Amino acid sequence: MSKLYQNKNKKKLQPPGDDLKPIQIDETIVSRLASTQRNKLESDSRMMLKNLIEQMESLGLINQNFFDPEDEEDDEFDLKELEEKVKKILGNNRIKVNQKTLNKYFKYLTENLELPCYLSGAEEFFWEEEYLYGPGNAKDYEELKKTNPSYTDIFALEIFQPKFDEMDGIMVDVKRVSDNRQFTLPLAELEVSDEDSPNHSLIEDYLAWFITYS
Repeated sequence: MSKLYQNKNKKKLQPPGDDLKPIQIDETIVSRLASTQRNKLESDSRMMLKNLIEQMESLGLINQNFFDPEDEEDDEFDLKELEEKVKKILGNNRIKVNQKTLNKYFKYLTENLELPCYLSGAEEFFWEEEYLYGPGNAKDYEELKKTNPSYTDIFALEIFQPKFDEMDGIMVDVKRVSDNRQFTLPLAELEVSDEDSPNHSLIEDYLAWFITYS
């Protein structure tokens, strides 16, 4: 290593002299700058979100009330309405899902549900997710649908299973309309296919209660 290189680095690494005054930072200025930058970022983000929403509305991808704050109030009101319904059904203010409340809800449904009652999957069944959202093969999916229930199927409710637990809730025996194949499924994974049926709100309320208070 050359002496010239060593001498240059020695000069570089020499500590500052006593006559060098420390730099003082005004924390107020720094704080004000940080706050200004943060506000600018938040403002830019809100503007970008607003523009994105307007573009999606113009393309018809969402409706104008998609981010309406009043929707949250409606959701809160619906939850309170559900609680009042469930309290009347259970005859108690304790509405958490457990063996006792499931038993009361079971009796209520068996006494009030009208037959025939036609059901479909409230959403895709667990086994279908691999084929709808994962790497599953479409041909294999169609083959498996022959022997497994699909959310696109229509089922006729036959009977309620007398035994149930807090994990799956009330279980029902159903028959697939297309081929009469029978399945035993959690009622919380089903919905009434006819929205005008008086059974629709009965099953919908049970589903909302089971999911919210489990």
